[in-house]
Amino acid sequence: MELTVFFILAGLLAVQSLIALQDGARFLRFVRRRLQQPLPAFAPPTTVVCPCKGLDAELEVNLRAVLEQDYPNYEVLFVVADPADPARAVCERLARTSSVPARVLVAGPPSGRAEKVNNLEAGVRAARAESEAFVFVDSDGRPPRGWLRTLVAYLADSQVGAASTFRWYIPDGDFLSGLQSAWNGPGMTYMGEWSRNFCWGGGTAIRRQTFYEIDVPRYWAGCVSDDLMLTRALRDAGKPIVYVPQCLVATHHPTTWAKLLEWTTRQILLTRVYEPRLWWPAMGVHLFFCGVFLYGFFLAARLLPTVWQTSATVLLTLAAIAALAVAKGIYRQASVLLLLPQHREELRRTWWSPTLQAALVPWLMAVNFILSALTRRMTWRGITYELRSPWQTVIVESSSR
Repeated sequence: MELTVFFILAGLLAVQSLIALQDGARFLRFVRRRLQQPLPAFAPPTTVVCPCKGLDAELEVNLRAVLEQDYPNYEVLFVVADPADPARAVCERLARTSSVPARVLVAGPPSGRAEKVNNLEAGVRAARAESEAFVFVDSDGRPPRGWLRTLVAYLADSQVGAASTFRWYIPDGDFLSGLQSAWNGPGMTYMGEWSRNFCWGGGTAIRRQTFYEIDVPRYWAGCVSDDLMLTRALRDAGKPIVYVPQCLVATHHPTTWAKLLEWTTRQILLTRVYEPRLWWPAMGVHLFFCGVFLYGFFLAARLLPTVWQTSATVLLTLAAIAALAVAKGIYRQASVLLLLPQHREELRRTWWSPTLQAALVPWLMAVNFILSALTRRMTWRGITYELRSPWQTVIVESSSR
């Protein structure tokens, strides 16, 4: 009876994993189509807003990439909250020597919302009058030269609400950076040519007119998640979000166990608060995955002394399911190699790390879901927030970091 139950559950999990594998193949086809499509000739005057805090890894290289975009008419606004922030000196030095108009703004401390959201709105308010589009970018990413032109081009259709992309963590070859990359990977392949797309704060373009028509400042007034609330504003207005995988942002971000757990749990907690309809089924999927594996391990261990052939069959079944997760990781790597040709050598050296560790992601996800179910508090860049609702945020504690 126990074996029958296990093989039924394992069969269901295998079907789920095969569907996910097909999704990886679908995404690779989507990427190839997009790379072959000509870009619309649309490049209006644009303001790029880049909130900064602290000295991110390779900060100067990242910010210089923002200032060296192949785009005819744009300005860059670097925004910090604290005038004493060490990032401010880096931003001011780059702004002084930039051939692109660039300014550094001090937004001041936030009240009732995230510091990043406060910085973004300060940047939007300070945008020059001639800019017809806003683009939001993170300081820890390194966009290629054609990134801005490609992202904004997808706003050519005035019916499009926003154009957005995603990031890819390039591993350093160690276990933790590979796990970070593998954990982040499903977000890249989740989106495509459909209505479930969301905005990612590290790479989103929106027309200025659209930004105010859908009243984004009202949605940002009491929130922590700039991108998920922007997504909500666009959906409420019936405005589609176009996913632009060609603008995938390479990110080098060294991590530790504590930082990795904090970051991954924060992403899941934000999903719980801002996208509960996604959080519940996703939690069920990952807990089911881990539950089946734990049951299989227990069963194999119990049968091993007497019926080792059956025990081996159970373990081989679990190994086959884990291999499907690794296979989807291979599809992701193939897509990333096409999307980040300038990082091809780095990716080829470290391809095995996030690919093999794709099989470990459900376990970390399960921990994230359990932790996110137990609290509404999160710490982000030295500030602890309590997320009472998508519209109400309380700053519990703030410290420089």
